[in-house]
Amino acid sequence: MASPRTIRVWLLLGIALGAIGIFLLILKRPDPGSASRDPQPANQRTEPADRKDARTAGTDEPAGSTADDEAKVSALIRDSAEAFRTNRDPSQASALLLALRDGIRQAPEEAAAAAIVGFLKKTGDAPTGLPFAVGPDGMMAAVPSLRLALLDLLPSLDPQAALEVARAIMDQRTTADEYALALRNMAWNDLDGDLKSELSGRFMDLLKMPWLEKPSAGFLEAFDIAVEVGGAPMFDRMVALAGEAMAKGNTAASRAAFMSMDRMIVRNPAVLGSAFSKDAEWMAFAPQQRASLMSRLDITQPDQREIFNRYLSSPKHAAGELEYFAKVFPNQNYLYGHRLVTTDDTTPTIAEVAAADARVVAELDALEGAATSEGGAAIRTIRERLKKPAK
Repeated sequence: MASPRTIRVWLLLGIALGAIGIFLLILKRPDPGSASRDPQPANQRTEPADRKDARTAGTDEPAGSTADDEAKVSALIRDSAEAFRTNRDPSQASALLLALRDGIRQAPEEAAAAAIVGFLKKTGDAPTGLPFAVGPDGMMAAVPSLRLALLDLLPSLDPQAALEVARAIMDQRTTADEYALALRNMAWNDLDGDLKSELSGRFMDLLKMPWLEKPSAGFLEAFDIAVEVGGAPMFDRMVALAGEAMAKGNTAASRAAFMSMDRMIVRNPAVLGSAFSKDAEWMAFAPQQRASLMSRLDITQPDQREIFNRYLSSPKHAAGELEYFAKVFPNQNYLYGHRLVTTDDTTPTIAEVAAADARVVAELDALEGAATSEGGAAIRTIRERLKKPAK
């Protein structure tokens, strides 16, 4: 038999779910004289061309309904908070989250945004018991708190309000996960690149906070901002951070920095050339990672072919570094998954990979004669591997 406390918890959860269900029925009931509207898809991320300021959007709602609608959404948020606080079942938490999102999306955008902003200005929150998980188009698949759920929804309702709230959260340094979503919301508002400098500075500020020592899932997801910003200064910061984190045994942060560097190189190989030109021993603290990043070089391009020659000719390679390089060059592997801001890189077809390998082999034949003995050995290993028929 269940204990009295367990029975009370389930009764409270049932009451909360019932209240939310009634609220959804009220919201879905058309007001007299108003036109029906299609709900926004749950996983829709508003793209730049489709974004609009909810304050200037047309609406069929009666003039006096905004305050009432805002009050209804505020009540939904409060009921959801109570339900999350009393719930201990992850499946029920997911159901509560879906109900909250559906209710907010059914409400008029202006009223929903105002209710969310009003709640976020306060200090109250409720844990959901769910992870910080990014879904398609940067929208969250799951969130650990009610505030994060609301931050996730706000940009599609009122982009300008989302930007203002994002700045306030980053100024107040509430939590690492909230800071991460605030960065995303700012990036989504950067339609013309005018926020890029601020976005970069805000991310750099995140890396200075104590959260770095024990990074949360949201903190690590925020490294996608480094890829979005790109450029040599950001790449250099990732190199430094990878070394600092590795020295402290912070493998999560070190790996996040390395993954960011890898994707930055894929998007803009010039950052690799810049780093190598300034310091041929960059990332000497992690020779295999350095070899992996150098394996992104495209030696069919003259500038990158020069860096390839200089790298192989360097007298300072860690033991086994060139052997590892020879096993992975040319690196055409890519990291896939849902990210806060950026999208996946284009995947080459098998035929495209084979054609690229053939071009690399032709270049290697011309480069071997000028290489050092160690570099020549690496070139021969690469050439022999690429010439083997695919299995």
